[in-house]
Amino acid sequence: MKIIKLLSLLLFLGSTLLSCTYTPPEPAEDPTNPRTAPTSGSADFSKYVAVGNSITAGFMDNALYEEGQLNAYPVILANRMKMVNGDAAFNTPVLASPTGAGFGGFVPGTATPVGRFRFILPTCGPNPSATNTLGLTPAPIVPGDNLAPYAGDKAALNNFSAPGTKSFHVFVNGYGANPQQGNPFYWRFASAPAASFLGDALAAQPTFFSYWLGYSDVLFYAITGGSGNANPGTNPATYAANDMTDPALFESAMNTALGALLGGANTKGVVATVPDVTRAPFFRLINEALTTGGARSAIPFALSEGQAAALNAGYAQLGPAAAAVNFKAGKVNFPVIVTATGLRHMDPGKDFLVLTTPQDSLLAGTISACNPGQRAGWGITKPIESRYVLDETEKNMVRARIEAYNTEIRAAANTGGRADRLALADIHQLFEGLDNSRNTIAPGGIISVDGLHPNPMGQAMIANEFIRAINAEFGSTLPPVNLRNYRQNILPEN
Repeated sequence: MKIIKLLSLLLFLGSTLLSCTYTPPEPAEDPTNPRTAPTSGSADFSKYVAVGNSITAGFMDNALYEEGQLNAYPVILANRMKMVNGDAAFNTPVLASPTGAGFGGFVPGTATPVGRFRFILPTCGPNPSATNTLGLTPAPIVPGDNLAPYAGDKAALNNFSAPGTKSFHVFVNGYGANPQQGNPFYWRFASAPAASFLGDALAAQPTFFSYWLGYSDVLFYAITGGSGNANPGTNPATYAANDMTDPALFESAMNTALGALLGGANTKGVVATVPDVTRAPFFRLINEALTTGGARSAIPFALSEGQAAALNAGYAQLGPAAAAVNFKAGKVNFPVIVTATGLRHMDPGKDFLVLTTPQDSLLAGTISACNPGQRAGWGITKPIESRYVLDETEKNMVRARIEAYNTEIRAAANTGGRADRLALADIHQLFEGLDNSRNTIAPGGIISVDGLHPNPMGQAMIANEFIRAINAEFGSTLPPVNLRNYRQNILPEN
C-alpha cells in the first residue's frame, strides 16, 4: 500500500503560498489580556497532574515529537496555573526530537523509522522530498527517530499520558514493561517495568488533576473500518487491539480512576467528554476530494451501457452477497464496498473512505501526476475492503458508544460528593461547534496533518475550554490563551 495520498481537490492552496507556518495575523489587542487578576478560587493548583492518551500527550501529525508535546493542552493549562501557584513546575516526558517517532514505526520492509507527517509538494522529478501524486500530500519524514527512554527525573513528572491508552489500561501493571509488550509510549517514562499508569500518577500526589480518556476506546475500531469487535463484553483480558470498549467497562474504569485521583481530602480536578471521532478530517477528506467538483469529480464514475451490463453480470456470479450491487449507465456509480452484510455501493454522505485508503488503487480518474493511467480497479472490478471503509452502520455504532461514554462522564462530574470537586470540560460540544473551516487540516484548520489530532492551535483551543470549565466550577480566574499565538499546520517549501 502506498503512503497516504490526497488529491488536488483536497487542498487547493494557490500558487502564491510561500514556505511558512500558517498563522493568522495578530489582532490589534490581545483579547485574552485578563481584566481581573488571576486567582485560584477554591482549587489548589500547586501540583497539577494530567492523565490521558494521545491528545493529552501532545501527539500530532501522526507522531510523538518535542514541539507537539510542548504545545499539549496540559502544558498550556499548567502555564496559566503558574500565575497563581508560585510558578510550580509541570514536567512532561519530552522526546527531544523535531522529527519524532511516527505511529506505525518503520518504513515497510525496513528498519528505518518514520517521523511525523508533513505536507510535501507534487513533482514528477527526482526530488526525494516530493511525491508523484497531484496536490499536497501528507507523508512522513524519513528517517524519523526511534522511541527512546525519557532521560529526565521520572519521579518529577506531571503529564501521565500516552498514545493508545484506553480507559482500562491505566490499571494494568506492566503496561509499559518493554517496547514490544504493552504501550511503548508509556514504556518511555514508566517508573518501573511493573508500574501502572494510575499508580505513577497517584505517586505524584496531585492537588489538582485533569482526566481525559475515552478517545482511544473507540479510535482504533473506527480508523480500521470497524475491523474490531464493537461489543466485546466487559472482560478487558479478552479484548483485541481494535475492539471498542464496552460502556459498562468504561464507566467502571473511569469511576475507579476518579475515585483514586480524588483520594486526597482537598484534591480537585476536571474531566472531559469525548469528541465524535467520525467528524475528524480522517473520515471526510477522501470523500470530499473524490466527490467535489460536479461533472469533473472523480466519483461517481461514468460507465457506458455495455460496461454497466458486464459488471453486473460479473457480480451476479457472487450470488446474494452482491445483490445490492447495480451499476448503471452514466456518471451515477459510486464504488462498491465490503460490509458485514455483503457488497453494496457506498453512499458518500453516510459511508467514509478512511485517509489510509490507497487512492492510486481506485478506478476514479487520474490519480498520479506522472502516470495518468495508474488504476487498480478498486470500487468497480474489485470491492473496497472493509478496513478502508467506515460504513453507516459502523459509524452509528461509534457515535452511540461515544454518547454512552459522555453520558457517564457527565454523570461522574455531577454525582454526590464529586459535584463540587470535579469540573466538566465539554470537549465533545466544543468540536461539534466547529465548522469545516476549523475542522480541517487545510490552512485555517485546527487539526494536524494526520487528520485526527489537534495541531498547536487546536490544543490551545482545548486548553481554553478546560480553563473555562475550571473557572466556572471553582471560581478561579485563569485567563484563556490567545489562539493566534499557536501555529497551525506548516505549509511546504516551493
